[in-house]
Amino acid sequence: MGVIDVHTHILPRGWDDFLARHADPRWPRVVREEGGGCALYRGAERDRGLTEQIFDPTVRVADLDRLGIERQVLSPPPLMFCYWAESGAAAEFCRFHNDAIAAVVAKHPARFLGAAIIPLQAPALAVKELERTARLGFRCVEIGSSVDGRDLDDEPLHPVWEAAEALDVALFVHPAAPVLGAERFRPYNLPLVLGNPLETALTITRVIYGGLLDRWPRLRWCFAHAGGAFAFVAGRVDRGWHVMAEGKAAVANPPSTYAGRFWVDSITHSASALRFVLDTHGADRVVLGSDYPFRMGYDDPVGALDEAGLDAPTRARILTANAEAFLGL
Repeated sequence: MGVIDVHTHILPRGWDDFLARHADPRWPRVVREEGGGCALYRGAERDRGLTEQIFDPTVRVADLDRLGIERQVLSPPPLMFCYWAESGAAAEFCRFHNDAIAAVVAKHPARFLGAAIIPLQAPALAVKELERTARLGFRCVEIGSSVDGRDLDDEPLHPVWEAAEALDVALFVHPAAPVLGAERFRPYNLPLVLGNPLETALTITRVIYGGLLDRWPRLRWCFAHAGGAFAFVAGRVDRGWHVMAEGKAAVANPPSTYAGRFWVDSITHSASALRFVLDTHGADRVVLGSDYPFRMGYDDPVGALDEAGLDAPTRARILTANAEAFLGL
């Protein structure tokens, strides 16, 4: 199998007006704008502009060929999580987007793999959708870094992790909008730039301290954007474990010892940072990611590896073998 890009996003061109049917202004929708473009909105709030790449699989295939990528893992943008929504409506929303991805994968099975979304605010419904999408052939599920303010180590979510391990379905964790101090990120458009990596570092630390990696050792986790800031604060987190009783009461070993037990993608936007992430997590735990087709991602994710001056075996693992291991291919 060739090069695999684990972190990309896709949308159908439109969907039912959930705002009208479920009476909540926060439902995402695609809106046509003046000048012929379109954008993703959450109710009346514009989230981001959209290009044809996010809708059209044939455009994506042309880009894959140009970039030397064999396959992409397709997942909805994180705005689609809708963890705030009423559980039945959220389950319906997830099913629609998952079925749309499944249709694209069925039409282009050699080029695409699917990552499902599930209504984590309703764990029983989330398990049902996890089971359904596993039957559809999904090898991965994309989840948010928190669930409407609840962390992933919260006990009500445990049945979801139990089911994912039993189904051999991997978890790709994408940061949701930072909850703590969210207003401080609004100036200068910092949620994507700074909020996401800090949110992911917190999530990884909670997953470790919450014992999820120990309790479900066969469950495969991958964290977006190179694990956010985790690699760069791991030493400080370890220091806290050594000097504070709460850490040792939670896990038996320093948190950094878990860094080689989950995957992260390659999105760092810095060659030196990528090398440090590889030193922290290991050459077998970094997968290729692009965040395609969004502007905070890579225009050329394979070329970004070249800038880091990696040896041939490490480069080959990142491009293919590590993704195969994470996805259980």
